Amino acid sequence: MKPMKLGIAALGAAVTLIAGPLLVASLPSVAAEAGISVPTTAAEHTAEAAKYDKEASELDTKAKLHSDLAAQYMARSKRGGQQGAALRSLGNHCGRLAKDYRATAAEAREMAKSHREMAEAT
Repeated sequence: MKPMKLGIAALGAAVTLIAGPLLVASLPSVAAEAGISVPTTAAEHTAEAAKYDKEASELDTKAKLHSDLAAQYMARSKRGGQQGAALRSLGNHCGRLAKDYRATAAEAREMAKSHREMAEAT
C-alpha cells in the first residue's frame, strides 16, 4: 500500500477508535432527548407489539399494491419496443418493492412476537 493511502487508513482507524465510544456513549442521551424509551413493563411491551402488528399490516397492504402494479405493468409490456422495455422496468421495480415490503412486514411481525414474549416474561 502506498504511504499516503496507509496514512489515511491509519488516520481513519484512529478516528474510529476515538469517536466510536464517544458516539455510543452519547446515544442514550440522544434517545432521551427524542422521547424514545425502551419498554420495561408488560403493558409497554404489549403496546409496542401492537405498533409492530399495525406496521406489518400496513406493509402487507403496500406489498399487495405493488404486486398488483407489477402484474399490470408486465401484462402491458408485451408490446415490445421502448414502451415495452419501460413497462417491464416499472414492473420489475414494483416487483422488487413488493418483495421488500413483504420481507419488512415479516420482520415487523417477528418484532411484535418478541415484544409479546417479553410482556409475558415481565
